[in-house]
Amino acid sequence: MPPILRSDSPASGSLERKDTRRSFALAVLVHVLLVVVLIFGLNWQTENPGPVQVELWMNGDDPQAAPTPAKPEPEPEPAPPKPEPKPQPKPEPAPAPEPEPEPQPEPPPAPKAAPPEPDPEIALQEARKREQEEQARQAAERAKEKARLEEVRRQAELKEKQRLEQERKVAEQKAKEEAEKKARDEAAKKAAAEKAAAEKAAAEKAAAEKAAAEKKAKEEAAKKAAAEKAAAEKAAAEKKAKDEAAKKAAADKALRDAFRNDILGNPGRPGGTADRNQAGGGRDTGYGAKVRACVQPGVAYPTPSRSGSANPTAEYRVQLGNDGRVRNVTLTRSSGNSGFDRAVETGIRRCNPFPKPSTGSYEPLIDVVYRMYD
Repeated sequence: MPPILRSDSPASGSLERKDTRRSFALAVLVHVLLVVVLIFGLNWQTENPGPVQVELWMNGDDPQAAPTPAKPEPEPEPAPPKPEPKPQPKPEPAPAPEPEPEPQPEPPPAPKAAPPEPDPEIALQEARKREQEEQARQAAERAKEKARLEEVRRQAELKEKQRLEQERKVAEQKAKEEAEKKARDEAAKKAAAEKAAAEKAAAEKAAAEKAAAEKKAKEEAAKKAAAEKAAAEKAAAEKKAKDEAAKKAAADKALRDAFRNDILGNPGRPGGTADRNQAGGGRDTGYGAKVRACVQPGVAYPTPSRSGSANPTAEYRVQLGNDGRVRNVTLTRSSGNSGFDRAVETGIRRCNPFPKPSTGSYEPLIDVVYRMYD
């Protein structure tokens, strides 16, 4: 520790005070620089440096303690109310005034005491305290800012969550409404389809019933018409049969008469057996030969060689129209050979129309007699 110089003389005291002031100013400057360095160092470093202990030694008297603040003077009590003045007696004549004394000059003011110099240790502690307070304030601001940002983030997340939830609800509601609408549409389509199907089925049933009724009516009408036609045909056939029977009876009578005449008459007589060899019922000379010449080419039958006097003969009754065309062929006498009978019938049908008689008109019935060996 350096020696401290003391002196009781005024000059030495003034010198010591000057040195003390210089030392104090230097110490304050050093502390200020140190505080600045510490502040910048704390701002640049992530960890706070450990406390720094600085010891300063300087010459001079110990700094005086700070004066204690003066106690406030008590407020004066309010003066009691003045008593009412009593009636003054009449004043006596005032004595002559005495001369005033001359004012004495005021003493010069005492020199003010210099303020005590601050303690460097206290200044350092205060600087550290201010630094710690500043760090605490900055830390509090950072924490506050972090909390604010965290709250902003939380609020943003909450809003986003609420937005997504709202969108989900809207989407669900929309999907629900669309599903309900689709169900209603499908139900309506199904009902319309069922109605259309029912109407179609009813229409088809009605059409089928109508068609069945019409068919039945047509069938009944056809049956009725057929029955009427059959009745008419039957009546016509019966009439025709009667007519044919009458004609046949007349022809048979004529044939019998002719046979009787052939038997009784001469062989060369017209209408006799010679002229009626291949045709009957005709009075035209040579008409039988014409009929044979017309029928024979159509008879396709291999004629066997003749043995004995037998000559198979087929007799047919032919019904002719007014134009000489064949309407009906009836076998009246078989030759005993069915093949020959069919061949003769075929030849008769192929002779169409029959040769026209010399009279110019056809007989309605002609009996054709065809012999195998003639």
